[in-house]
Amino acid sequence: MRLIWLLAGLLMTATCHAKAVSLAFLSGEEMQQTRTALQNHQAAPQTEQAWQQLKQAADRALNQPNPSVTQKGMLPPSGSRHDYLSLSAYWWPNPDKPNGLPWVRRDGEVNPASKNDQSDGVRLARFTADVQALALAWYFSGDTRYAAKAQSMIRSWFIDPTTRMNPNLNYAQGVPGKAEGRHTGVLDGRYFATRIVDALQLLQDSPGWHPQDQAAIHAWFSDYLGWLLHSQLAQGERDAPNNHGSWYAAQVAGIAWYLHQPQVIKQMVVLAQDKIAGQIRADGTQPMELVRTRSFHYSYFNLQALTSLAQLAQRSGAGDLWHYQQQSGSLLSALNYMAPFSDDSKTWPWKNRDRVSLRLIPLLSLTDRSLNSDRFQPWIHRAIETQSTAPISPAARGAEREALRDLWLLSRPPTYR
Repeated sequence: MRLIWLLAGLLMTATCHAKAVSLAFLSGEEMQQTRTALQNHQAAPQTEQAWQQLKQAADRALNQPNPSVTQKGMLPPSGSRHDYLSLSAYWWPNPDKPNGLPWVRRDGEVNPASKNDQSDGVRLARFTADVQALALAWYFSGDTRYAAKAQSMIRSWFIDPTTRMNPNLNYAQGVPGKAEGRHTGVLDGRYFATRIVDALQLLQDSPGWHPQDQAAIHAWFSDYLGWLLHSQLAQGERDAPNNHGSWYAAQVAGIAWYLHQPQVIKQMVVLAQDKIAGQIRADGTQPMELVRTRSFHYSYFNLQALTSLAQLAQRSGAGDLWHYQQQSGSLLSALNYMAPFSDDSKTWPWKNRDRVSLRLIPLLSLTDRSLNSDRFQPWIHRAIETQSTAPISPAARGAEREALRDLWLLSRPPTYR
């Protein structure tokens, strides 16, 4: 029976994906070529290794119970467990107050209380990562088990009346004694765009995904987009001058793309232009990220949002963010500045707590692919040569494994195309 299901899945995959899937943030064309190479046993060893890692992640997800916001230990101020709730990571109990309230900020120091199952932050990140892994595993293998589990998880989180999340982030990144929820919590929802939107595209023709499922998920995202565009809390995030504002624009644009609302995408491109003009200096540095205690991470993180949106804007015909420039710097000048620091041996000259240099490589690869250029190929090739002597291992940091997976499985370096 399992063989019959697998053959049926492969047949449907071949039929549905004869042409590249239209995706918001991933490259359907690159993934189609990678899938063909894997099926024909012609993929680079690094690509095969990245596929095996992805498959292992999807296999683990198969055996996990479906997560839901109703599973948290804390009760949101609304009184409904259907409301998402998270605690801000860098806030801690005040040691000078008997009850610890209000909490105080220690930038870059993560409070473990924000990273457990009492709230929803870790649960949301794990859920979206698992759904993405399952959807990708379905796409690359045609094994319907992966599609069925991803569908089940999506129904639990978004659709089932007993477990669904209400489409808002009113209580995200709260600070005890200070705020029930803050506009910075809108950042938590970026995964709905960057992971779930493309997963839904990959699953749309999979066996067992019904019109009523599609209608229900469309309704949820429509309501959530309305909250992002009109709630007072979300407007504070829209106006944030740093990476939070960039991620607001990327998140809204990704969901608007899924809902076929091109005018909203164009609005986000205009907003991103304002962010670029205000954030990036002529030399490519990003002052608002460099003042942080994790300056490398946040410099990369802001560029991750802007490059993702630039790619989406290019695909949807909403504008050219790659070359946008006023008096200050541009997205390309910021990437030019950061590219040499993809090499661990080059000293980062700013205050910093952590650095994962390899995370820059997928951004540089995405940029060259989008612009059909070889601007960043020296840095990409150097990273490839370095990794050829240090393959992905279970002990590698999660961020490094994700970067290598993105590079080899989802985009593929030009030399290996």
